[in-house]
Amino acid sequence: MKKPSLNALLLATLGLFAFSVIFSVTAVETALLLTLALLLAWKYREGSLSGLRPALTGHPLFAPWMLYLAVCLLTSATAYYPLKGLGQLNSDFLKYVCLFTLLLAVKKEHLPGLSAVYAAAAAVSALFGVFEAVRPVLSGDGILARAGVFMNAVRYGEAMTIAFLLILSRLLLPSKESFKRERLLYALAAAPVFAAIVFSQTRGAYLGAIAGILAIFFFAPQARRRLTVYMALMLAAAVVLGTAAPVFKNRLSAMLTIRQGDFSENPQNIGINVRIELWKVGYKMFKAHPVLGVGPDNIKRVFKKYHPEPFPEEEVYGTLNNLYVHQAAERGILGVAALLLLFVSMFLFALKRFKASNSPYALWALCALPAFYVVNITEISFQHVHTAFAIFLALAFAAAAEEEKG
Repeated sequence: MKKPSLNALLLATLGLFAFSVIFSVTAVETALLLTLALLLAWKYREGSLSGLRPALTGHPLFAPWMLYLAVCLLTSATAYYPLKGLGQLNSDFLKYVCLFTLLLAVKKEHLPGLSAVYAAAAAVSALFGVFEAVRPVLSGDGILARAGVFMNAVRYGEAMTIAFLLILSRLLLPSKESFKRERLLYALAAAPVFAAIVFSQTRGAYLGAIAGILAIFFFAPQARRRLTVYMALMLAAAVVLGTAAPVFKNRLSAMLTIRQGDFSENPQNIGINVRIELWKVGYKMFKAHPVLGVGPDNIKRVFKKYHPEPFPEEEVYGTLNNLYVHQAAERGILGVAALLLLFVSMFLFALKRFKASNSPYALWALCALPAFYVVNITEISFQHVHTAFAIFLALAFAAAAEEEKG
């Protein structure tokens, strides 16, 4: 029996990454480390290990990442509790390793297969998520649950949003011949993944999906006619679901009728008011330490110092439910500036790749990034594997994409 080649093994670990990023932090991190090991083994066998350094340092995202990591190190060393801050560096560095491993490992010939695996995984998860949400109604309880397969509903809605934007990109730009054989997969995956976003009842995911769709409309004029049809279908589906289950409409209307400081047991409003209160705490931390912040992973340790009175739902929070406020509190103006530079650099890279390739894979990165930036207004999704690793996969797809011939 012939042994599989390193290229075949590398494709297998990338496939495991694309599938498991929807489901399991442990599995996707294992897949990442296996991919890195195989990539290094391949480069060693080819005698091209020395080429990794210029490939890394010459990449347009290298300098923004180095600056971001340097600020992470500085703010960790000056934190209230430096050991906690330095412990956070593992997570920051792992994100860097993930992105650049994918950028080096993913090749253009991998894209159709990896795209199909990722979309199929999202569809499978979506089917479970929708069933999870409607099961109480089917059993007679009459209460629609929030979808969230193996993660909380908010993270699930965000992960499904990123996956949906890949599916939408593949449907909007079906130019490759290979896509003709795959079109049914994406057409079948679109409905359950969109439904999973809706049933997650995650307002941030709703707004993120809108931001991603608007990005497609603005940056991909060749897709506007087809996109308009899909938008009409999505709007019709949302209206039907909102009529059948008022909980969806109520969650959206709650954003327009909030009363700050109201922490009564109103499930539609309390989440918004808790976030507003957390943002105020974050501003106090930033105001007290505007340059370097209180330190990465230090918010929970110093929370009572800045909010001594009882806090609703939980006594102490370790996250401020807004990445930008969170980074300002943890790492000061230096941290926010480094983060925004990194985010702008990633978007400009995706935009450049789409302009060069006109590829659905590059379009995915171009529309997923604005969605990602929007969901981080109400969460710290950049800190979470399910969402951050999926975004890095999109950037790797964009980097590997070549011009699609119609």
